[in-house]
Amino acid sequence: MIDTKLASVLMVDDDETTIFLNKIFLENLAPELEINTAMNGEEALDFLRVHLNDPSFGHCLLVLDIEMPVMNGWQFLERFEKEFTAEQKEKVLLSVLSIHSNAQVREKAFSYPSVKECLLKPLSDDQFRTVLDKHFPNFLEQEEV
Repeated sequence: MIDTKLASVLMVDDDETTIFLNKIFLENLAPELEINTAMNGEEALDFLRVHLNDPSFGHCLLVLDIEMPVMNGWQFLERFEKEFTAEQKEKVLLSVLSIHSNAQVREKAFSYPSVKECLLKPLSDDQFRTVLDKHFPNFLEQEEV
């Protein structure tokens, strides 16, 4: 659990339909939440390099697809773990997203210390709500006030 307020979401996925649907779910749950997107792991790293060095950048939910061109999710995780400091990584709630529900994917995902969730495609508003409630308690209630 992260004891702070969620400021933004970074969705990393090469499927534009998935991003479109996930944005709708998130906008309905938390309209004030800033939603950013990246089409692959390299774009996500570029985004984080800029934003994690900005002291005003708040906590971010990163939803990372595994199967992407250019740099897939596993390659991203390798670089993320090596490149960023512990303090920077604390600002990112990293959730792996896969179409595969097998134990091997979950085991590999959770072998990376920064991964906090392993989600199954397609996501739903209930899955987003569960993740937000678990890691950012009372966030959704604060948004509704």
